[in-house]
Amino acid sequence: MEREARDLPLFTPVEDRRVFKEVLLQLEEAIAAGHVGPGDRLPSERDLAQQFAVSRTSVREALRVLEALGVVRVRPGAEHGATLVDGPSHALRDLLQFQLALRHISIASLIEFRLVIEAWAAHAAAIRNGADDFAELRRLEAEMNRPGVEPTAFLTLDASFHLEIARLSGNELLALVLEGARSSTERVMREVLAAGGEWAVMRKRLLGEHAKILAAIVAGDGEAASRHVVDHIEASYRHLLRPDVAGSTTPFLRVGGAAVGSP
Repeated sequence: MEREARDLPLFTPVEDRRVFKEVLLQLEEAIAAGHVGPGDRLPSERDLAQQFAVSRTSVREALRVLEALGVVRVRPGAEHGATLVDGPSHALRDLLQFQLALRHISIASLIEFRLVIEAWAAHAAAIRNGADDFAELRRLEAEMNRPGVEPTAFLTLDASFHLEIARLSGNELLALVLEGARSSTERVMREVLAAGGEWAVMRKRLLGEHAKILAAIVAGDGEAASRHVVDHIEASYRHLLRPDVAGSTTPFLRVGGAAVGSP
């Protein structure tokens, strides 16, 4: 049953000069406290303006930001208004895509991040799933093995292969973040391909590495799956990693890898 948010005021007058940010902060606190939740309709724009003691323009601006972030869905009309979304949105994915495209996050940081989360994802995928769950992963590997696959199509399949492992980990946030990094990951891989020499040689290496990862996941060997993913990512991006990370000999990967490999 939908909770009614109009019984008591949820918010207090805004005194800070940064009206817009203060409105967002109070909305976030109300959601976190459970006063309103997924599927609930917020008070009307007029009621919100009265509770915050701000203009309806400020409220409208805050709601537009929340809508862009995928937090609320706004429908015109007094009988509709702003409703908190009841499912995950793609806002985080889209924001991450832009941050990476603008190089606000370095490629080295992206790769190091992938080393950690994908090692964990592979371990989790191996131990949390049964034999019937790997059909899509097998299909993607088979597609990459198909003769005549062009490099660009191969790299798209490669990215899907990694995303499927993330999905199989059972961690929705991890899969969402990796999806947000997908376009940048593919772009960097194209750069690596352009500088890496003969495609046939690189393709053979990638296929071999994918086969090891898949075999370990299907066998339920989380440790091996995690190790093969780290080796696979490092082999492609070693020249982009910082010296203290490349080589898998630092505590960051060996000791840390063991930790993140145990969900």
